[in-house]
Amino acid sequence: MRIHTRRRLRTRLALVAPAAVTAALLALAGCSALPSVRPVAGQVQPAQGTRPTAVAAAGTGARQGTTGTVDAVAIGDSIAFGKGVAPDQAWPALVSAAHGWKLTDLAVSGSGFVKPGWNGTTYRQQVDAALRLQPQVILLAATRNDREQDPAAVTANADRMLRELRGRFPHATIIGITGVWGSDQPPATMTHVDEIVGDAVRDVDGTWLDIGFPLVGHPQLLQADGIHPNAAGQKIVAQTIESKLRPLNLAL
Repeated sequence: MRIHTRRRLRTRLALVAPAAVTAALLALAGCSALPSVRPVAGQVQPAQGTRPTAVAAAGTGARQGTTGTVDAVAIGDSIAFGKGVAPDQAWPALVSAAHGWKLTDLAVSGSGFVKPGWNGTTYRQQVDAALRLQPQVILLAATRNDREQDPAAVTANADRMLRELRGRFPHATIIGITGVWGSDQPPATMTHVDEIVGDAVRDVDGTWLDIGFPLVGHPQLLQADGIHPNAAGQKIVAQTIESKLRPLNLAL
C-alpha cells in the first residue's frame, strides 16, 4: 500500500549557542557503560513503563521548570526503554544526561502507535502519562513495531496523539526520531512508518530527526537477538541523534 505523506517543512528554530549541543556531543562521547545489567523489560518494567531517571547537574539548554530543572519524557518502544541494558545506557537517558534534563522514560517494550506492547498498552497510554506531567522536552521515537500495522491506523493515532501533546504543552520542545533498526537492511515498511510519524511531528511544529540506520552492518552493536542495541549501540544511537540536533540550533 502506498503511503500518502503530508510533507511539512515547519521546524521551530530558535537561536542558541552552537557550543551547547557541541558540549552535549562531547558528553556523550565520554559516557561510560554501567557495570550492572538489569533484567529484560518484560520482567521488571513497572506499570505504564514509567522510569524516572535523575540527572545530577543541569546542563545547557531548554526552558526550566519551577524546580529549576528541565523535565523530559520519552515515548517509545523497547529500544527507547533500554531492553537488555542498564537504565542509564538507553539512548533517551544518554541524550537527557548530555543536556542535564531530568528524564521520565515512559517507553514500553513491544509497543507502538497501534501495536500493543508486552503489557497490552500502546503509545496511547504513554501519551496519557505524559499529559499528566509537565515536560519541557518530549522525545518520541517511531518504531519497527508498527511496520505491519494498518498505515491508516498508524497515521490516525500518530496525528491524534501529537496534537494532544502540542495542545497540552504549547511551548514544549517535541523531538521525534526515525525508528532504530538492527544490523540488517530495513524493509520499506519501516520507511513508511517513519514518514507517517515524521509528518505528525512536523504538523505540530515539532522537530523531526532522520537518523538513518546507524546500526546497519554492525552486528557487534547489537544484543544476541539482532534487534536491540547493546550499550555500545545505544551510545551510537544517542550520538547520532545529537549530531542531527547540532545543526538545527534549537533552544535545548
